[in-house]
Amino acid sequence: MQKRKTIYLASPLGFSPELSGYLEKVKAKLASLSFDIFDPWAQEQFAEKIDQALAIADYGKRIAALQQVAGEIGRCNAEGIRGADIVLAVLDGAEVDSGTASEIGFGCGLGKTCYGLRTDRRDSGDFAGIPINLQVLHFIECTGGRLFRSIDDIDIPAVP
Repeated sequence: MQKRKTIYLASPLGFSPELSGYLEKVKAKLASLSFDIFDPWAQEQFAEKIDQALAIADYGKRIAALQQVAGEIGRCNAEGIRGADIVLAVLDGAEVDSGTASEIGFGCGLGKTCYGLRTDRRDSGDFAGIPINLQVLHFIECTGGRLFRSIDDIDIPAVP
């Protein structure tokens, strides 16, 4: 029996609870393809630390606490990418989210195959007809990945 692949799901979808349904649809599609999913937004060990930091009245101490938890989150996500076989990034919006673009670049630099999902009909690329930033698109395509335009179109092999 072949080992299932792990996919790192990069997205800004956790910033708004209104987008949780979209995030769950993407995760359901990936699960149907037999992936193990590393979702940074599901790393709940940081929620209490963030809440505690935000509750600190002293501005300087609050900022220091937030910087500490931000570093912990960044390290967790970097390890999630290192441990994943594949990166899939949700690229909707007027601009590609900077954190999501960074996750693609890091994954590409590590030799991971990267894919993108952009259901947004607007082009946000550097030239007409280019759906996303040309560098982000390059990192996806140079790894052997591709850009999907709908959740239903996602077709990534979960086993070698």
